[in-house]
Parts: sequence; structure tokens; C-alpha cells
Amino acid sequence: METNANIHVLADETLGGIKREYVEVDRKAIEGERIIIVAKRYTYDDYKNGDIFTVDRDFHSEMDFVESDAVASDGNYSGAIYHDEYRALEPTDIVHIDGERYKLTDRKAEVGEKVIHVYKGESNGIVRIVRKAVDDGVEVDTYEDEGELYSGFYHGYYYVLVPLDKEKTFVNKHSVYKEVKNYIHNELGISRQDVQEMISIAVSNEVQKMSESGKLDRIAGEKIVSLIEEGFENGGQLLHGFKERVSQTVSNEAGKRIANVLNIHVELKEEGN
Repeated sequence: METNANIHVLADETLGGIKREYVEVDRKAIEGERIIIVAKRYTYDDYKNGDIFTVDRDFHSEMDFVESDAVASDGNYSGAIYHDEYRALEPTDIVHIDGERYKLTDRKAEVGEKVIHVYKGESNGIVRIVRKAVDDGVEVDTYEDEGELYSGFYHGYYYVLVPLDKEKTFVNKHSVYKEVKNYIHNELGISRQDVQEMISIAVSNEVQKMSESGKLDRIAGEKIVSLIEEGFENGGQLLHGFKERVSQTVSNEAGKRIANVLNIHVELKEEGN
């Protein structure tokens, strides 16, 4: 079986008519599958190369053709299409929704992810955002199926829609990051230690400015007062970990201020990358 690289985007009725990518495969088709004409044999047939049909009858090894009612004509009463005239179209796990490409992923969804229902009837192809994940399924915005209203999908009856464009964007960003890093190291001769020292000096200078101007007190003061009030609610005794929470608050607020002023964005990379 040989797979052709040609991709075709067609409506998938099993997903409520949502567009899906299909790939050409050089093999015998079976009943219910779609095929594409690639090498029309007889001139009297009404179809042409590039036409797509659904197989209504297949004969396995008994015959060297399949039949599609859509191509039946005076010269071809049964709608026969010979095996060497077509390629089978196999569905991939890539779908198109609102102009975006997604990969159908068979796993339990998390809150905030987009999912597509693939259970039965008219609810097939319904797309929703997961509002809550529970033991037996996910809760979503209300939808109608056979006159009844539902607000969830059972696990095993939906796919998670993973956006492919975001994956592509991440790859592109990673590629750009590597190019910039190589330029800094190879062309400018700046080492990692040099960069760390420059950042350290810039941060130290900014913290000193904030402290001298009183900005550090202002940006963290309100939240610290709130922590103190909360700490004394427990019978007049400071709650365990109060000192650490105050320290973390000052660190967080100072960090936000420094990031805004210096326009520094640091992404932590996984260990080993």
C-alpha cells in the first residue's frame, strides 16, 4: 500500500460535516470510502480525473472494480470504476474549524481545552470548550441532541482539539531563539556569563532606584498590609509562614516592576534542553 502526499479537505459527515483532511492511498477501496479518479480509463465515462466519489459497492478480490451510483450512465450502467483508475481517500486526524487546523487527540480533556463530540446522531461534530472535568466526562455549554438538552460529554466520546498553528508558532519561536543565541555567542562574542552579569547589574541598579525613590514601599505596601490583617485574624496570632509570604510578595511585586521597566522576558527551559 502506497500513500500519496496529496491532501484533500472534505466535509466529514461522521463529524457533522466538519472539514477534514484526507490523504490519497494506492489500494483497493471498500464500501463507504471516498475515492479520487487519477487515471480515467474509458472516454465514454462521465467522470474525469480529479473527481471524488463514494464507493457504494466493493467486490474485494472477486472483481477488478468498485461501483458508485454517482457515475452510472448509459455506457456504464452499474457505475463501475476500475481499481487502476482511482486512489482511496483515507481520513487523517487533522480537521479545519473556523479557519484553524486542529489535531484530533484521543485523551481526557482539561479545563479550557476545545473538544469535539463523536458519539452519535446530530450531536456528532459539536465543538465546545471544557468548563469542568469530572470523573466520567467533561462539562460544557448546553447543546441539543434529538430534542434533549445536554451539558457534557462522556470520556471516550470526544476528541481533544489540539491547535496545530500554535505548535507551528512554538517551533518558529524556538528556531528564532536559536538563531539569536547563535548570533550573540558566535558573532558578538558574548558568553552566557556575560549576559547573566549584564542582567544582574541592570536588576541591581533598578532595585536600588526603587528603594531610594520609595517606589518599592508603594508597590508592595498595600499587599503587605493586607497580609498583616489576614495574619492576625487567627486569634491575634500570626499564621504559620507569614514571614515567607511577605518575602514572596515583595519579591513578586519587585520582579513585575523590574520586568516592566527593563522589558525583560525570561522563559525557563526544561532541564536538558
